[in-house]
Amino acid sequence: MKALSFLGRGNYQTVTYVFGERSCTTSLFPEALARMFPLERLFLFVTEEARKSQGFLELRERLGDLLEAVTIPEGKSEEELWEIFARCAACLKEGDSVVLDITHAFRSLPLIVFTVSAYLRKVMKVEVQHILYGAYEARVPRREPPQPEDCVPVFDLAVLLDLLDWLSGVEAFLARSEAGILAEKLRITHDRLNRSGTVNGEKPRKIKRVAGKLEELSKALHLSRPLDVMEIASLLLPELEEAKAELSRWARPFAVVLEKVAQEVGRLAEEHPRSLSEESLGRQLELIEHYLEKGLVVQAVLLAREWVVSWACLKDGQDFWLNRKYREGVESILGGMAQQARDRKALSGQKSWMTDALAREWGWLTQLRNDIAHCGMSVSAKGAQSIESKAKVIPGKLRAILASVPGVSPSQEPKVVNLETLYDGVAKLELLPQYLEKARELAGEGCDVVLTGQAPVWLYLAVAHALHGKARRLYYSSPVTGEVLIFDHAAL
Repeated sequence: MKALSFLGRGNYQTVTYVFGERSCTTSLFPEALARMFPLERLFLFVTEEARKSQGFLELRERLGDLLEAVTIPEGKSEEELWEIFARCAACLKEGDSVVLDITHAFRSLPLIVFTVSAYLRKVMKVEVQHILYGAYEARVPRREPPQPEDCVPVFDLAVLLDLLDWLSGVEAFLARSEAGILAEKLRITHDRLNRSGTVNGEKPRKIKRVAGKLEELSKALHLSRPLDVMEIASLLLPELEEAKAELSRWARPFAVVLEKVAQEVGRLAEEHPRSLSEESLGRQLELIEHYLEKGLVVQAVLLAREWVVSWACLKDGQDFWLNRKYREGVESILGGMAQQARDRKALSGQKSWMTDALAREWGWLTQLRNDIAHCGMSVSAKGAQSIESKAKVIPGKLRAILASVPGVSPSQEPKVVNLETLYDGVAKLELLPQYLEKARELAGEGCDVVLTGQAPVWLYLAVAHALHGKARRLYYSSPVTGEVLIFDHAAL
């Protein structure tokens, strides 16, 4: 075991430091550290000025070869702070066990110690056993001047590192739907409490079940198993509710974000996902949007293509929509439609859901899926940014299909959004969010949209951007220019 400690130039008083059943009477906590723990080496970090102090000279005499002094700068600049960080980290190697002491640390050094602690644990796999602070101000009795027999409690702040792990786990789940860290923390908490029990002998019974379900959900999400995702989420929701009391008592960092986690899970829950319906397809569509929000573009695109097949199965009125051969047959029909559309031929077949618009969407989505599935191994492969940009418009396209309007046919009237009606008098930039909300309502989903009316250029640009991914085609119209095509997602 090694220790990292600090010494300043303070006038330290002799007291009795107490840590559990261990104690040591001294004016210098690094000495107490050496007496309380079986150390192989104690690294003492001192500035040039602190190295000349009487306290340092006394420590060197009392601890002998156990002590290794490391000179550090004052920490008055960012560069010096990084230098202190580097010198602390350089004292340890992978697999070491360490006790960190901030009792006599000054200015920003305690914060650096916590940063070093997190780095050592995550990167170098160092076991941080304790982060100690001798709370001189909490001595008992509190006499002035203090007497050697006055007891100073030594607090272990390593629990704050544990809190950092909880925060990392929560961030990973909310940002990327990755529940591995959270599940591990819950499982460790459950096992530790069941080994030791609590003061009144109670033990948690439900925390570990929550951990298991969270991990299952995360794996199903990342392996693109939408039906499993919806089933697991529907089972996890009541588990979270039932475990609320235990989580609040024994896993408080998780309990704080429990409502947020439940909201995330609730968006994915569906009790009967294997029963094909517009409702279940709607929930799958929400899952696609969830994937895109979390940056999981590959999963979103893969599911989107399967979603179109499932939608066609629903329109075909078949109950065996999960039969692989049947789905391959539907895919073949969709592929034939796409080919006919590319060859500009009239669609052949007896399926009522076969339309030119659906054929274009299927062809576009299949190309995008293939580009991803083949890992860009093609001279014509799209770049990552292009793929991400294309993926963002998928939800709007699928919502139009779900509403049984796979695309707006030429015979359908486009939606007209007159920008003059969005505001009264003069358009105000601070009211832009209200204008955009009204424009989205007027435009609907998956329709051809025409922008017209007198309005400032900035409002036209903002509305056009807001309708990207919602409108199928967007036009600008004025008496001078006539209709001008701004974008055409149907042609993608």
